[in-house]
Formats: sequence, C-alpha cells, structure tokens
Amino acid sequence: MEAPPGFTCVDCGGRTRLLSYRPEDGWEPGDVVAYRCPDCGERFDVVLEAGDDDHPEPGT
Repeated sequence: MEAPPGFTCVDCGGRTRLLSYRPEDGWEPGDVVAYRCPDCGERFDVVLEAGDDDHPEPGT
C-alpha cells in the first residue's frame, strides 16, 4: 500500500506534505503517517487503513 503524498489542509486549505519516510518493507494498515502543511504549519498524523489506495485524499 502507498501513503498519499499529501492532501488538502482542513485548517487553511493549503496542500500538506508527507513528513514520514516510507518503511523499508512498505506501508501497512495501522501505520501512522505524519504530514505538515507548509502554509499554516499544522501537523497531521494519519492512520492508514486498508483500502486507502482507492482514495486520493484521506476521508474522501
């Protein structure tokens, strides 16, 4: 599975960027992935779930 490279910031509407490095064995459901919005500085920790590859942004 892959972690999304970013998503729309819910605080300011900017585009978040992935902070976490991909594990050597790849991402697994239940892994926590960190993102930061360069516009407002907010950090988001997202738990990956099975099937997240189907959606370009978390929660969609």
